[in-house]
Amino acid sequence: MRIALEYAASGFALKLDCDLPDQGFTIIAGPSGAGKTTLLRCLAGFNRGQGTIKFGKHIWQDEKIFVKPEHRQIGYMDQKSVLFPHLDVRQNLDFALMRARVNGPELTQIIEGFGIGHLLQRRADSLSGGEAQRVCLARSLLANPRVLLLDEPFAALDEEARTELADCLHQMIVALGIPVLMVVHEFASLTRLADQVLYLDRGELAGQGALADTLLDAQFPFAAREDACAVLTGRIDQFDHEFGLVQIKIGPHRVMVPAISGQMGDAVRLRFRAADVSIALGQDTGSSIINSIPVKIAEIRQPAQMIGQVLLVLDAGEFSLLARLTQKSVSELSLSVGQSVFAQVKASASRAG
Repeated sequence: MRIALEYAASGFALKLDCDLPDQGFTIIAGPSGAGKTTLLRCLAGFNRGQGTIKFGKHIWQDEKIFVKPEHRQIGYMDQKSVLFPHLDVRQNLDFALMRARVNGPELTQIIEGFGIGHLLQRRADSLSGGEAQRVCLARSLLANPRVLLLDEPFAALDEEARTELADCLHQMIVALGIPVLMVVHEFASLTRLADQVLYLDRGELAGQGALADTLLDAQFPFAAREDACAVLTGRIDQFDHEFGLVQIKIGPHRVMVPAISGQMGDAVRLRFRAADVSIALGQDTGSSIINSIPVKIAEIRQPAQMIGQVLLVLDAGEFSLLARLTQKSVSELSLSVGQSVFAQVKASASRAG
């Protein structure tokens, strides 16, 4: 997607010039008032700015053309999206299906993928918040949009419902191959779903890149968070049924994590929190920590908001990790940039998803 756009209203100005991938999840992040929702509304055609918006071969807007929202063949959903309350779930889905582009997903695929078969006869106004959002997403995908625009679709849900729905959405998007542009505030949702991150601040592009890079890059605020982490993608390599663990192969390295569902060779996304990564000068075989990865210290940062703490960026060759240590530990171990050490991560601290 090509975006070269300016939009101004009520004292706020959005100015953006960037290219976004036409596949996977692009998460639009940034502080409140950065212009995230405004951008989505411009892409949907609800707000009309000046400039160019092009998706694939389709020009949605330029100096001569402005395609109305209903003709952009998009799916749009925010936290206020509602179902038809007087219809049951099946009737709500049928409504979307009648207006869908050709060669879209089958109704049974969507029903099974979102796990809403038991809700089909329920009236929409009897659903819980999580159930309603699940059906709204199912309805959006049934329309077979060229792209799905989501504005904080999990905001009204508790953490458990948010995690469950995010995993469900991810599986469906991978299966259907529909690109998603999504605004989220929850860091957990960003690390769980994002392939690319577009970071806005005060209506302008502050940074853009692949998730793994943006989580470590100092120009983004993520590495300075209390829950800062690295996100890695590996494949299931071995099951340890005796101890309830799974071995994941990431590049040349292997790590053990708590048991997860899947088959041999399946891709798995892992999150390693900086606070859960410790440093050893040698490979300690007398430790309860199972995962020990040889790394080089690429950076040593002292973020202003981390009093008495230091953030290390660790290079493992094909991927990088973050480690948060006290200044005292860094001093006592005489750690320095370029030094070869071992990153230790408890198997119980590795998060899949």
